[in-house]
Amino acid sequence: MKHMKKLLVFFIAIGLLGSCEKEETSYALQEVSAPSNLKSIFDISQDDTGTVTVTPTSVGATAYEIYFGDVADEIATKSAPGESISHVYAEGEYTLRIVAIGLTGLTSELSRVVVISFTPPTDLTAEIDVTPTNPFEITVTPNANNVTVYDIYFGDVENEEPTTIMASEFVKHSYAEAGEYTVRIVARGAGSATIEITETVIISGASDPIVLPITFDNAAINYAFETFNGASFEVVDNPAFTGANTEASKVGAITNSGANWEGGTFTLGTPVDFSGTNKTITMKFWSDVALPVLLKFEGGVNGERQNEVVATHGGTGWEELSFNFATDAVKSYIDGSQGVGEAFVPTGQYATMVIFVDGPGNTAGTFYIDDIVKEAAATLPLELPITFDISSVDYAFGTFNGAQYEVVDNPSLTGVNTVASKVGAIINSGGAYEGGAFNLGVPVDFSNSNKTITMKFWSNVVVPILLKFEGGVNGERQNEVVVTHGGTGWENLSFDFATNATKSYIDGSQGVGEAFVPTGQYATMVIFVDGPGNTAGTFYMDDIVLGSGGSTGGTGKTTFPVNFESPTGGASSLWNIFENVDNPALEIVSNPDASGVNTSATVAKFTARQAGQSWAGTETPLQTPFTLSATNSTVKIKVWKSVISDVGIKFANGAGGSTGEIKVPNTKTNEWEELTFDFSGVIGDPNNTNIEFLVVFPDFNARTGETVSYFDAITLNAAGGSTGATAPTTAAPTPSVSAANVISMFSDAYTNVAVDTWRTDWSQANLEDVMIAGNATKKYGALDFVGIETTTTTIDASGMTHFHTDVWSADFDSFSIKLVDFGANGVYDGGGDDVEHQINITAPAKGQWVSLDIPLSDFTGLTTRGHIAQLIYVGTPTGANTVYVDNVYFHN
Repeated sequence: MKHMKKLLVFFIAIGLLGSCEKEETSYALQEVSAPSNLKSIFDISQDDTGTVTVTPTSVGATAYEIYFGDVADEIATKSAPGESISHVYAEGEYTLRIVAIGLTGLTSELSRVVVISFTPPTDLTAEIDVTPTNPFEITVTPNANNVTVYDIYFGDVENEEPTTIMASEFVKHSYAEAGEYTVRIVARGAGSATIEITETVIISGASDPIVLPITFDNAAINYAFETFNGASFEVVDNPAFTGANTEASKVGAITNSGANWEGGTFTLGTPVDFSGTNKTITMKFWSDVALPVLLKFEGGVNGERQNEVVATHGGTGWEELSFNFATDAVKSYIDGSQGVGEAFVPTGQYATMVIFVDGPGNTAGTFYIDDIVKEAAATLPLELPITFDISSVDYAFGTFNGAQYEVVDNPSLTGVNTVASKVGAIINSGGAYEGGAFNLGVPVDFSNSNKTITMKFWSNVVVPILLKFEGGVNGERQNEVVVTHGGTGWENLSFDFATNATKSYIDGSQGVGEAFVPTGQYATMVIFVDGPGNTAGTFYMDDIVLGSGGSTGGTGKTTFPVNFESPTGGASSLWNIFENVDNPALEIVSNPDASGVNTSATVAKFTARQAGQSWAGTETPLQTPFTLSATNSTVKIKVWKSVISDVGIKFANGAGGSTGEIKVPNTKTNEWEELTFDFSGVIGDPNNTNIEFLVVFPDFNARTGETVSYFDAITLNAAGGSTGATAPTTAAPTPSVSAANVISMFSDAYTNVAVDTWRTDWSQANLEDVMIAGNATKKYGALDFVGIETTTTTIDASGMTHFHTDVWSADFDSFSIKLVDFGANGVYDGGGDDVEHQINITAPAKGQWVSLDIPLSDFTGLTTRGHIAQLIYVGTPTGANTVYVDNVYFHN
């Protein structure tokens, strides 16, 4: 049993990377080809006989075995697909089990608790919730005494047949359109008596405004497309997972009747802004015939001129069309010539977007649109390190001799590159000297001792990789290094230009092949995969870095708080150094003075050269872009410096916008001090939206000598200020739910039920019982996952509607909660009647108590709640976050 528990938690930990959906509790543990989607229709006769009828359904089953659970050593009752089986129960509670058998003998199982009561049902109530992310969907959770089944009538069709569910279950339903509906719920037991209630549900429907990007996937958005001249429109499922659109998602369907100038209009809640350099709109479009697609902008916020761009679709299914309004736009027809057709570059804002499919023609048919996006401007120069992950950098790689290139998702999270990130794909056709070149906005500088280039490279065959530098800024000699890849997938290649470089071929011998040590700057970097050979295939490259200088050598993005204790907290992040002569790397080191306000283990060390600019500093890309607001405009940083001078902080976005640096001097030397920076004065400035970079100037000063500064614990805080503390100083909020409606596991406010352990032996976390402001609190350190068990006396939460917990952390990036019910037998069996579901909370607020009050109906896989025996918490970064927990309880 213990081994099975460990296996269960292992799945939980990796489950954060994938889906946690579980409609019914359908176990297909042996193979993926076992029967799936196992369900059953249950009914009970109301004649005081206790007769239950069971009709199993599934995909892929050829037979079913039914165990009614009311006798020992029961022999299964067999049924064929579509067959209904009846069984007579005595009064009581039973676990009914259905085994679906596939053609190959593989099986799936489904368990249900059957309650047989001849006493009339009483105390019927129901909780009806509208799904926040889908305003057309409701969840109905009925509750009553002495009930076997509930009949649910949703009130949206004539002569409606009810949806029947078992006791302790819930059901979801989606309405086709907005309106007011009467939901009728009938509770039935084994006798003839019933009880029913009705509830009015108001479905407001999609009401959120349309903004770019338009994806058609958010049910809360009203994707109204006002058609004209005979066209019609609806939102449908993607009918063809091909070409440029292989996702199973919603798309817009435009149906043309065959008239001229058919089309439609989107009225945008947020106007499209063409005031910057970014003026390209892309759209995925499906057609099986070649035709022109016209995209037009009207409704200028300040009376701006209507304008349009036409792109031609090739008729090959899903294609991505690009409409460049910076180079291809022309003036639209209004009610006269007015310069119609003349070139025009929009610079204002437009609230109306119009689409014509074969505008002047008469092509009839249905066409599909998806993912209408205003492209992000690529404004940052291409420079080393090249990570392929910064959206505002154009990673253009000019190929030649038959090679192709694109930026793609990392296809193999193995070897030296296990990060889910973007990489560059080079496709060789099989010709000699195929390759490509990066034209660098910031040349590679070989003037100092740092002359090693490292690159992560993927290949499944042994192949030589040639790295060559051209474009010498002052006419420097072209040179190259060759390194052999071992063909084992992702490997780290090192190109040492100090010891292994040779002169490249130009247009004659000119010393080609002779040893050479570059000392200048080069603006072009060329890569050949099996240059002289003819190896064909696809190869991948990532994280091209200039040795130890210029950056940390890290490649990741950074999250707050920046504490250098976790990979994303700065320890493995990319930190570019600038304006500091030879740009020595930012060092991640042990805290040289773990005392005072900073006793943390790891900090950053910045060495400022005497000849460096006063504004020499370091910059890191942020994993989650943000906009300055009252909730995050106070920035705190801890510094240790040997001199008194300004420390500067600045934020920047990919479009070139910046907050400008704010400078605050340290007041102490040779000890840690926390400095505070107030950015509230620039809240609302358009430059301070979608912030992607953090910039630190540790010693903003005209230096008379080289200085060393240490910094740590950079946090975002509310205006006026949170403390940026690493532990709570106030207790969790006192619960207000009446004790009569609570089953408490841990809270000073209630009487708690027995809990076997708050940290199982298969947990990956530390546990400490602490007092926070006089309140008992659980502290989980180094949290990966922790199991909490109530197996001796399981918790019956079947009458509860919510699960509650309060959590506080300074450094978690995500937090997950899993509930496991051991079923009617009350024991863990790794399947059978065990059910479970995990809720994932992404980007929870840090440095404050977060009250999580989650409807149990959201735990969709937790189809029974009468024997809850495990609660599991999961935190990221894995093993590198600390979470304080209080007020753990169920309530209604």
